[in-house]
Amino acid sequence: MKAIVSMEHGGIDKLCFEEMPVPKISADEVLVEVKAAALNHLDLWVRGGLPGFKLQMPHIFGSDAAGVVAAVSDVVE
Repeated sequence: MKAIVSMEHGGIDKLCFEEMPVPKISADEVLVEVKAAALNHLDLWVRGGLPGFKLQMPHIFGSDAAGVVAAVSDVVE
């Protein structure tokens, strides 16, 4: 999958357009194939290293998304 990612906090120069592996779903999850995503103020604050907000890196940006369900685990109704 393609994604805008950051390996560290910082400015716009820390963003990269990368090919990332498709996530595996757990027993109580669904996988959504994102068709559109928005970058908003939350993404800007997180990119800059909002104090007290820890991220696992690499971080994939796009806190608002729309898409279609691509996979559903057995326990999800």
